[in-house]
Amino acid sequence: MTLTPYFNNQNSSVRKLCAGCDQCNERSPLFHPLNRDELSLINKDRYSVRFHEGEVILKQGTQATYYVSIVEGFAKIYIEGHLDRRLILDFVRPWKLVGGPGVYLNEKYRYSMVAVRETLVCFIQAENFKKVLALNSQFSDRFIILCSYNYSRALERMVGLSQKQMHGRIADALIYLSEEIYGQSTIGAEISRQDIADYTSMSKDSAIRILKELERDAIIHLEGHTIQILDSRRLHDISVKG
Repeated sequence: MTLTPYFNNQNSSVRKLCAGCDQCNERSPLFHPLNRDELSLINKDRYSVRFHEGEVILKQGTQATYYVSIVEGFAKIYIEGHLDRRLILDFVRPWKLVGGPGVYLNEKYRYSMVAVRETLVCFIQAENFKKVLALNSQFSDRFIILCSYNYSRALERMVGLSQKQMHGRIADALIYLSEEIYGQSTIGAEISRQDIADYTSMSKDSAIRILKELERDAIIHLEGHTIQILDSRRLHDISVKG
């Protein structure tokens, strides 16, 4: 399932709250196989909320009774670990569906999600979502593919974090942000140096030091809080060599 990078074609402001799944002309590709009755079931007990920058959308450890679909905006999901250390799992853009294993296992969210910028979110009641999965095999297949993709990415990240040196981990982060999240060579100011550190499992000082080294080698350019990729080939080479 291919998703177009969001930041290539973003609107200037967050739209009004969603009227209903059956009326939404921009819903996630995941929901395309659903008929009107199935969309009505997804829409039952569904609600939308607008979150401002820095507001918590999901809190780790709370009851997992809803799937979350990002309609517009930008968020990050992270695990809160020992001594309040954070590991960013992913950056979330439309139309990412978030719920995680907690919906099926212990009914608690296993991570937190925070709005990076003003973000419009739909909360889909988990039990209704499960009913539609049972009704529509094509929808179930798409959902399994989505879960498989997320699992595959998690395995790749685990290998990178455990086996690559810090330069390789920073390169992985910059490649992912520029190519899959922003879809362009410039990474926006929304991504802080602390975010990069939390995504690569290193200290902020180490992340800043490596970014400055990459700038010195003319691989990237740092301007304020933005990061511009100047030499993608060399960055990929650093990622491969780890």
